[in-house]
Amino acid sequence: MRVEDVVTLSDPDAVDQRCELLIHTATPEVGRQWTDTGGIHEQRDLKGRAEGETRTVPGDPVLMRILRQHIEDEQLKPGDLLFQGESGGILAGSVIRRAWCNARKALLPPHVFESPTGQRVYDN
Repeated sequence: MRVEDVVTLSDPDAVDQRCELLIHTATPEVGRQWTDTGGIHEQRDLKGRAEGETRTVPGDPVLMRILRQHIEDEQLKPGDLLFQGESGGILAGSVIRRAWCNARKALLPPHVFESPTGQRVYDN
């Protein structure tokens, strides 16, 4: 799953009994100069999918319990973003990159973390 797929994931998309996440659109951070709206993000159809097509991503039951607890703790309502920035909008890319870096550093051996593979968040 790509960061651009997750940043606009809303709570009903992650609360089904089959432990699946339903991805509707991608919202990559592309920069103001590259969008028609002047915003940092641009909403697009999913890579390799027809216009309007969704993608189902299997979720581990443990992940689903964590997400459900997060929804409860944050008192999220239907349509709210699962992962919000301070003002309730899309989480900033810098926050996501910092979190990924901290997670990789905590879990990977130093030689892997410092390698090109360890520095890469995901494959495009």
